[in-house]
Amino acid sequence: LNILFARPWSTEMTNYTEIVKAKFLSAVDKYSMLKNTDSVVVGFSGGADSVCLLHILKSFEKELSYKVSAAHLNHGIRGDEANRDECFCRSFCETNDVVFNVKSIDCISLAKEHNETVEECGRRERYAFFNSLCSDNTQKIATAHNANDNAETVIFNLCRGTALKGISGIPPVRDNIIRPLILCSREEIEGYCSENNLSFVTDSTNLSDEYTRNNIRHNVLPNLEKINSSYLSKITEFSEYASDLS
Repeated sequence: LNILFARPWSTEMTNYTEIVKAKFLSAVDKYSMLKNTDSVVVGFSGGADSVCLLHILKSFEKELSYKVSAAHLNHGIRGDEANRDECFCRSFCETNDVVFNVKSIDCISLAKEHNETVEECGRRERYAFFNSLCSDNTQKIATAHNANDNAETVIFNLCRGTALKGISGIPPVRDNIIRPLILCSREEIEGYCSENNLSFVTDSTNLSDEYTRNNIRHNVLPNLEKINSSYLSKITEFSEYASDLS
């Protein structure tokens, strides 16, 4: 099976590595993400966000005194592409001396069995798998949600109707789940990957506007950027304010 890699553009003007590291450390400190933490299980899809997250957590492993491992769930939906992703994740972890945990499921059958959407089933199964690798509260689950994901969530919830909780966006910390890249933009994350020569895979379902979140990502956010190039930081501030009030 051939493994296909997607590389972002390169840049000479902006030091994305230092920006992402600074925002990572800022989020970790601001939200006490790694306090009393012995190990971190990274939800690792092989996409740019999770590659960046695993790489930066690994780079701070000794300095911040925790042990990193990766967890990859093969949903059994995208056939050869899903198997390609699993192979990529396994290879990346072997190269970077990271323990790799993997589980395969039939998400479509499980969704029917539990009378839920495939997306809901996938999310439930992912977190169940991640939690199965944690034995106590000194172990955290790290997911690669970023500022763009947060903006998409705020807009999505506003459009379908919500209270303060919905416009609070994605919580940086929830129970034992941490999101160290929550202050980073997708552009910064892809720039980090480029500067550090990190390859990643692309989920073809993310390229279609069939899903509402993809539609927001591909069409709404670019137009917001035309209105205000700082829209991401403004939405982040807004969601933090809403979270404080809720």
